[in-house]
Amino acid sequence: PDTPLLGWSVSKTVTGALIGRAIREGRLDLDQTASFEGWDGDGRGGITLRDMMGMAPDLAWNEGYGSVSDVTRMLYLERDMAGFVAGQPRDDDSPEGVGDVFEYSSGTTVLLSRLWQDSFDDPAEAVFWPYAALFDPLGMTSAVMEMDASGTFVGSSYIYATARDWARFGQFMLQRGVWNGRSLLPVGFVDWMVTAHPASDGVYGNGQVWLRAANAW
Repeated sequence: PDTPLLGWSVSKTVTGALIGRAIREGRLDLDQTASFEGWDGDGRGGITLRDMMGMAPDLAWNEGYGSVSDVTRMLYLERDMAGFVAGQPRDDDSPEGVGDVFEYSSGTTVLLSRLWQDSFDDPAEAVFWPYAALFDPLGMTSAVMEMDASGTFVGSSYIYATARDWARFGQFMLQRGVWNGRSLLPVGFVDWMVTAHPASDGVYGNGQVWLRAANAW
């Protein structure tokens, strides 16, 4: 019962909830454009948090795990994971615009982590915020979020917690962001998270959550 279990992509849904918490606090807005170095002046400058939450930013990405790919290089070889992902170009194979093509990407979630961290003026405050904002209220005392070497939380994959604490998070989602009578997320946010993203053919929600199993990448 005390063994920390690696969340892998369940971590993405935690990141989605943290984005909701940041929105509730007025730090972020779903329709704000993402801002990363080099994105001004090309199509990436129009990518919004809403696009990224639904895995539809139209960035070139390979989520394959059979060899060295974008995701394995990011997780195991890159010191600055968000910088690596932000350096990816628009997907030339996609004729549609931003938000119109679903592509499952752990890199997109790492960018979301970087964005909520950058909403703080004090980086040290950002380090402790997930605990004060989410884990402590839920009683997830075992939760640990790992960072890359540059200080970005690897919100796509590297969150540890015991089985009981993962169950607390699942119950929190079932209760639509309410815990002990307190609403931690914007009203209706979890309902939005679990509504299918239009580009995903019903397999993925608007907010970093699978709706049904699929080989979607």
